[in-house]
Amino acid sequence: MDMARNSLMESGEIDSERQVVLEEINMHYDSPDEMVHDYLANTLWGDHPIGHSVLGEIDTIRNLDREKLSKFFASRYVASRLVVSAAGAVEHERMCELVERLTEGIDTGEPALRDDGLDIPSTGKYIHRKDTEQAHVSIGARGLPRRHPDRFALSVLDNILGGSMSSRLFQKVREEMGLVYSIYSFSGLFLGMGMVGVYFGTHPSQAERVMGLVEEELLLARDQGFSARELDRAKNHIKGSLLISNEDSGNRMNRIAKAEMSGGEHLTIDEMVERVDKVTIDDLHNVFAETWGKVGASLAVVGPFDEDDLSLSGRI
Repeated sequence: MDMARNSLMESGEIDSERQVVLEEINMHYDSPDEMVHDYLANTLWGDHPIGHSVLGEIDTIRNLDREKLSKFFASRYVASRLVVSAAGAVEHERMCELVERLTEGIDTGEPALRDDGLDIPSTGKYIHRKDTEQAHVSIGARGLPRRHPDRFALSVLDNILGGSMSSRLFQKVREEMGLVYSIYSFSGLFLGMGMVGVYFGTHPSQAERVMGLVEEELLLARDQGFSARELDRAKNHIKGSLLISNEDSGNRMNRIAKAEMSGGEHLTIDEMVERVDKVTIDDLHNVFAETWGKVGASLAVVGPFDEDDLSLSGRI
């Protein structure tokens, strides 16, 4: 709390940390499998903060001085934006006493505005030409906001499509056809907005073919639905992951902090397992229609391509 309230932010220390952050950004730029996700977010959300890299821009970091940093610090590190989360060998009353004592007199400040979500993302394409050994491709579309009641159905859908080694994309594109080493689906749930996506890395000569296979699997999910066997397998995988994650105090701490910051429900692991168990095949159909089926998909690529070399078919 001393650091959170009374940091000196000496100019020399700022310069030292500035260089650390710039090196981190450079390292990120050298990781095309990470950068492609930044490009997809920017394609979907544009100038909205969710569309920006959390690392920041090089020019911004270089031009940041003590005055700007102090102003940011004073407006953000305030009581209305502060959440304390703890898990493990913690005495609740003792923890509350410590927090109350160490935050006494802290400025209330202005609460963060979290109501500017964009329900419908843009549909577009961005290809970053780079002479990489692999093509890194990310396809994304509208997802669900963090508080959406169908978020558990989305987690099951995501698991079936590409969230595990038994998923459709992994089995079809990697195990049966051997076209990729890495392929997976993912979702991002934010306040007032969300995204779903698929990532894969493959040889540039196979990128268009794999894109077509991904679209085919999404079309099969839309038109032919899901089986009871897939539903049960995905539920068991998710429930097992939840129970394992509960063994780690750090995971529990982060889970309750995120729930508090998003204004959502504080669910126990048993309650989350119950929500997963209640997901039906009809729920999967509905959540697919609300995500992948709602608006056209967007494409981001890092690899040795020009802007016109790759495009989605528009079927999804």
